Amino acid sequence: MTATPASRKRGRPRVGEGPDDAQLLKGALDAFAERGYDGMSLRELGRRLDVSHALLTARYGSKEGLWFAALEYALAHAEQGWRQTAGDPALDDLQALRLGIVQQIMFAASFPQVVRILNHEGGVDSDRIRFVVDRFVTPLRPLVEVRLNRLRAAGQIRSLPYEALHFMVVHGPAALFANTVESELLGAHPPAGNDAVRRHAEAMADVIIFGLSSPPGAGATPTQEN
Repeated sequence: MTATPASRKRGRPRVGEGPDDAQLLKGALDAFAERGYDGMSLRELGRRLDVSHALLTARYGSKEGLWFAALEYALAHAEQGWRQTAGDPALDDLQALRLGIVQQIMFAASFPQVVRILNHEGGVDSDRIRFVVDRFVTPLRPLVEVRLNRLRAAGQIRSLPYEALHFMVVHGPAALFANTVESELLGAHPPAGNDAVRRHAEAMADVIIFGLSSPPGAGATPTQEN
């Protein structure tokens, strides 16, 4: 075969070469979702991505550093959506809540690895699960609660603990995309394509909103203390 100027020399890319961060971080998400943190090493990930262990170490410092970078890369997408929606003055509170749920489900379709990783991490205390909660969940909570509290005070939704709503929105609809084997055994076919995913997300959001809605004539419910 005749070499071309764009041809890469044999062997894995050296430090300063190779895939960009997005490719590496997506590969890391896949690996950690499949094997868990303890089941994956930088050397194994390097073999999967056809890059050197030294390259991963140079970019991310350690396996833990790569894990943090991968979750930061993914969850920043969800964070941006929630911040824009929660702070949009053009949306009333119920519209903002519904749109936030739709965007969260669409995020789960794009990054199903995140819920799989959280399933690995959520049952054992570690710096990793605390990073997710401290970096993303806790800072977003007041933005969402402002709207939830107004909806409760107006009697538009039931009083529900925030953590219950968190699991209902973040983990429930995501299972269809994250638990692929279970979905297949149930005969489920996750929607493919942006339009189909959005229709599915809107249907699931309407189910959640309907379940939260207070029955007609229930009157205002006290705002929950947190």
